Amino acid sequence: MKSVPHAGYRERYVWVKEKDFRGQYVLSGLRTYLIQLENGKFEGRWNGVWNLPIKVADSINYAISLDGEEVLWLYDHCAKFEAHVSHAERTYRLPRQLVIKEKLFMPSSYRAVCWIFTIENRGNEDVQLKFIANPVVNLMWEVKQAGEPWRERRMLVIYDHVRGALLYRHHMRSEWIALFGANKVPNIVYAEHPGNSKLPLQSKIPRPREHVYGDALLIYDVKVPRGESFELTFVLVGGIGTLTFFLKEYDELLNKAKLFFEQNRQDVLRYLAETADLSTTVKSIDKAFTWSKVNLYVLKHYKRGYGLGYMAGLPNFPIYFGRDTIWTLLGVNAIGDFETSKAALSMLARFQAKDDGEDQLMVPYYKGEIPHEVRTDGTIIYYSIDATPLFVIGVYDYYLWTGDDVFIRYIYDNVYKALRWCFKSDRDGNGLIDHGPEGFLPDVTWMDSLFRGKSAVDVQAIFTYAFRCGAELAKIVEDYETEKEAIRRFEELKKLLVEKYWDDERGFFYDTIKPDGLPDASLTINAVVPLFFNLVDYEKATKVLAKLESSDFMAPWGVRSRAKSDPEYDSRSYQKGGVWPFCTGWVAFSQFQYGRLDKGLDTILRMAEAQRLVTAYFKEVLPGDGPIKEVLTEHEHPLGCFIQAWSAGIYIYALIKGLAGVEPKAYVKQATICPFLSSRLSEILLEELKVGSCSLDFRIQRLSDGEVKAKLYVKEGELNLNVGFKSIGCADTCRIHVNGEEVEGVIEPIGEGYFRILTPLDVKAGKTLSVSYRFK
Repeated sequence: MKSVPHAGYRERYVWVKEKDFRGQYVLSGLRTYLIQLENGKFEGRWNGVWNLPIKVADSINYAISLDGEEVLWLYDHCAKFEAHVSHAERTYRLPRQLVIKEKLFMPSSYRAVCWIFTIENRGNEDVQLKFIANPVVNLMWEVKQAGEPWRERRMLVIYDHVRGALLYRHHMRSEWIALFGANKVPNIVYAEHPGNSKLPLQSKIPRPREHVYGDALLIYDVKVPRGESFELTFVLVGGIGTLTFFLKEYDELLNKAKLFFEQNRQDVLRYLAETADLSTTVKSIDKAFTWSKVNLYVLKHYKRGYGLGYMAGLPNFPIYFGRDTIWTLLGVNAIGDFETSKAALSMLARFQAKDDGEDQLMVPYYKGEIPHEVRTDGTIIYYSIDATPLFVIGVYDYYLWTGDDVFIRYIYDNVYKALRWCFKSDRDGNGLIDHGPEGFLPDVTWMDSLFRGKSAVDVQAIFTYAFRCGAELAKIVEDYETEKEAIRRFEELKKLLVEKYWDDERGFFYDTIKPDGLPDASLTINAVVPLFFNLVDYEKATKVLAKLESSDFMAPWGVRSRAKSDPEYDSRSYQKGGVWPFCTGWVAFSQFQYGRLDKGLDTILRMAEAQRLVTAYFKEVLPGDGPIKEVLTEHEHPLGCFIQAWSAGIYIYALIKGLAGVEPKAYVKQATICPFLSSRLSEILLEELKVGSCSLDFRIQRLSDGEVKAKLYVKEGELNLNVGFKSIGCADTCRIHVNGEEVEGVIEPIGEGYFRILTPLDVKAGKTLSVSYRFK
């Protein structure tokens, strides 16, 4: 395992900003998350602290007063913001040479947020000040929060004199609780809305049955001698539960805040160290990879009664989406977080439709259908055409990486029902998958803001590959009837995909077949989905990719969802021209898969740029054209979520399986590692790569004299491994040595102007192999 903390910590594990603190920041444990601005301010209805399905607080802002009258809010004096992989740090510079340093963190398994403030007096005189905490507790049902005009904010509040803390409970639901306080007893507690800008001179605490709005002030008198510092720790706990447990969590965290901070830090670093890591000679690629893993860690969420899964994105989608989950799991499997992948698949299986019926939106669903939305308030919504076939794909991808025969047999009943649902999805008998025009929904593809009925090209590709995956899964459990049916449907739909959707004149796929049977010639990103699943021959694939690589589609930060030349193009549209990192990952992986290796690297660099623009996160969607900075700082009408799970997952997938060329077949203890090396990318390091029970490190580098050297160390398990690399040019003969002994290898051309070389190796735990490649 890599050392903890990782070498080069600040370069790769920290984002630093010293100006323009308007970006959004999220911090999350497994059960609670916080959203605020980088300067520490809470702004907008989605900012605050959440323990789903309720919101705990709208904001928790801090300030000081040096004269007892003027209030200096810390967020107005932020001089530096640091997003670490496990926490946030801020530096505030205030008058009289006061510097306040803040550490903000969330213990993973607690329903809490912790702040540690260090007030440093760097002046020549002692300073007497008032430190002000302003919690705005708002115990509100999450669904109602989405409707801004509807605001209840009616709570009861009690002041705990022993703890120096405010205890809130909902006026009707006693199990909705929040508790806020510090490791110092406040001098003044004003547990009502202040009503003006002046600080209160005495405490005011409501009676036990008096309703309040949740807006309070806790004021602490603090003296900081010159050259010294003073420390204050604050804790907010809250959610749905019993008072006994919340008091226990509060006391534990307040008394051992520094211990929990360090434990939480090590937990995150351990997750990063124990899952697969990729390093190259291009630092932007590496940092985006690390923070993609952080994005997944942040969006990993546990809900009692549901299990462990991934929220689709924040702030708008704190929901377990069926479609998004599977696309995300492609990256989760690639880094070897198999337990979370298994848990997320099991959650979707749990809520699979058991019979035909209607969901809460009066939308019909059918037996075997995988839900589109699993909300933590108990709402289950179906209506997605692709969540069900993607579920089959997700189970098979998990199997490729793990070889977990037991889990496949455990979940096969759900796979079988999902396949039966898929078999029935050709409603009119023309061989294509139908969706959209039944009348109960405008559309049900990933482009859910557009009408794309009745047979979208991406849907056909997803179903085609799902039939292939389903056949393999059926074969494992000896369900030969289902295997035979799935193979037949795979072959039929794969053929129809080309016959019905390929436009030879344009060298591109139609976007959909409309209800009138005519093809829709819109130029959209969806044409790449058949390539992603390797369903198209090389000639057609290169034509599609050439068009996607042109300036008509390609922006500096990714691929537009619709071509600029398309009449419907709108750079600020959600799905008619915006750049989705998720879809850009489709293109990157397809480029690697079809041998357009340098183009694939270019697209990966664009994805890394997309993450840099949003600082630490893969956004849901970026504008198709600039000025991008102005668009990204618009909080009134932002383009989508500022952090999105499937964007991070697909970036990881495109790097591990595309750039690094990893092909797992854990069920037969086999794998391939064949990365792309070039003048821009002369070295690749994979650490903690997991295939089944095997864990290994792999480094390959091109030396200045043209020789290529690789080193492989196996930590656990055994594997039949094909090892090599891809490169530009051509090669006829190559001398390959493994630990000094010459061995045979296979050289073959790929794509246009590239080749790859592979040699078989049997690897076992504790074994180190050195491989050299020298061309004649």
